[in-house]
Amino acid sequence: MHSLSGSAIAGVVAFISCLVFTPLTIKLAHKQGWVVKPRADRWHQKTTALMGGIAIFAAYNIAIFTSGAHANLMFYGISFIMFATGLIDDLWELKPVVKLLTQIACSFVLIYYGFNFGGGLLEWAGIPLTFIWVIGITNAINLLDNMDGLAAGISAIVALTTGTLASLNGDAYLAISGFALGGATIGFLVFNFKPAKIFMGDSGSLFLGCTLAYQSIAVQYKMGSSSAVWVLFVPISLMAIPIMDTTLVTIKRLLAGRRIDQGGRDHTSHRLVALGLSEKQAVLILYGICAAWAVLCLFMYKSHINKLLLCVIIVSVSSVIFSVLLSRVKVYSDSEEKLTHQRLRGQSARPNTALQFLIVQRKLIIGVFIDILIIYISFRFARKALHLRNVHEDVIVGAFICVKILLLYISRLYYRIWRYVQVLEIGAYFISIFLATVILAGILMLKGKFELYSSYFFLVDFLVTSTGIVFSRLFYRWLNDQVSRNRGARKKVMIYGAGDSGYLLIQELLQNHKYELKPVGWVDDDETKHNMYLYGYKIYGGKKDLGAICEKLQPDMILISTKAIKNNEAEIRQMLNGRNISIGWFNLHLSFDMGAPPTTYFQDAHSKYQDPSQQGPLVRG
Repeated sequence: MHSLSGSAIAGVVAFISCLVFTPLTIKLAHKQGWVVKPRADRWHQKTTALMGGIAIFAAYNIAIFTSGAHANLMFYGISFIMFATGLIDDLWELKPVVKLLTQIACSFVLIYYGFNFGGGLLEWAGIPLTFIWVIGITNAINLLDNMDGLAAGISAIVALTTGTLASLNGDAYLAISGFALGGATIGFLVFNFKPAKIFMGDSGSLFLGCTLAYQSIAVQYKMGSSSAVWVLFVPISLMAIPIMDTTLVTIKRLLAGRRIDQGGRDHTSHRLVALGLSEKQAVLILYGICAAWAVLCLFMYKSHINKLLLCVIIVSVSSVIFSVLLSRVKVYSDSEEKLTHQRLRGQSARPNTALQFLIVQRKLIIGVFIDILIIYISFRFARKALHLRNVHEDVIVGAFICVKILLLYISRLYYRIWRYVQVLEIGAYFISIFLATVILAGILMLKGKFELYSSYFFLVDFLVTSTGIVFSRLFYRWLNDQVSRNRGARKKVMIYGAGDSGYLLIQELLQNHKYELKPVGWVDDDETKHNMYLYGYKIYGGKKDLGAICEKLQPDMILISTKAIKNNEAEIRQMLNGRNISIGWFNLHLSFDMGAPPTTYFQDAHSKYQDPSQQGPLVRG
């Protein structure tokens, strides 16, 4: 194992060097006019220096050449070419095809010298994957540079983790390279964290992306081929945040009819801010997710992947759910959101494609994938908890997965909307898993393998599987609820009437983002409800307390939920006299002909109810 202290010294040298070079670069940038002014599709709000990549590259090189390690000229040449490409792009703006061709050339050099994705495990398949990996990660870091400190901080975490793994593998140059890159980016982060005094530009992001892509492949290559899952898992887990952000942005832009390379405030960090977080909080949350993946990598190096499989699954599933929920945050114009809505439901005029199929069936695909993991974990847990012998486990666990997934599909449980899951549906999950367990017990009995297991095994497996599947649905509903409650909104509203219609109203406000109204609490004249909670919001008091409640919560609007309360509108207006608080109404009207299907009309929260035959579009249920 290469000494961590030697690598750490390189990191310290790079850190100090970047602290020195970055202020000089800022002065040079302002003097030469290398600055970027605020734009509508960018996040910064003041003129900021560019060319921070010069300081990062210079600090990194000083650390490398003063470390005494034998430099890898092949890799140094690649990193220099990517830095120079980015620098030219910052100065004169290269065409995207030129940058792409440069990335392809660098990928070819890595392949030529034997650095293939998969560390040799994938044989010929590793060659195209190497091209995809280098080009994808290089551009992912470039896209990630969308908020102060984000790309630099994520790059620092990944580089330090890669350096630590390389040190544990005994690769001196790779360890020094990782710590040097980590030290340089941390030093740059001092000036790049909000409020940023300098941006790294393409000279920094392309250099960081290419370097991190190489380092992740190199550390993978050094691990050999003893564990295929581990070798393939390392680079993907290290780059989880860039991959997640790029995937989310690419899919959403395609759905919204935007170019993939079009700038905008639609990245993961921007969506977190749209939920009500500050810029610093959004960046720190993404740091935390990246650090969790990094720690998991380090633990897995000292242990077998099977021992940490549950952690891997939890972090993976959580990251997927996190991305799916963030994709629902409104960041585009109304027309783009409408187009996205149509394409997500297969209503686009374009012919169906593989991407369209994956998008339309995303809930089914994600649900099946999550359930397979839960069923597998439940089987392993039940077997180990009861200390049963490992006999024909692969065949039997495959049967468990197939039968349970089939029963869930036949029960149409994959076509339930998770964010509206109800108690009856929870019971349906337990019944389906119970029937699947009975069928599996019968199959094993017919095959003469029932004696290998016990009734307690089937009981534990049933309880863990059903509980895990139900928990995954409820967890999704909870996360979705948190996204809805914490999103940004133009107006805060107090709902008057904590009854059935009020319950429908608050669900409509939280789930339908077009209103841009955020509930803050309830008012109700029933004293038995005071200081209780409905749908997570407190009932503060009744009409006589309305003035004090408004003084405390400062709502922009009072929404009246029932027609009975609406009759007291004049009195309510008098109580709000002198306050800048508007009043809105929510009316529920049921209209049907005898013998014809009933139709329910929901009133838009911004306007009074009109006769259905005379008014415009209605939200129908």
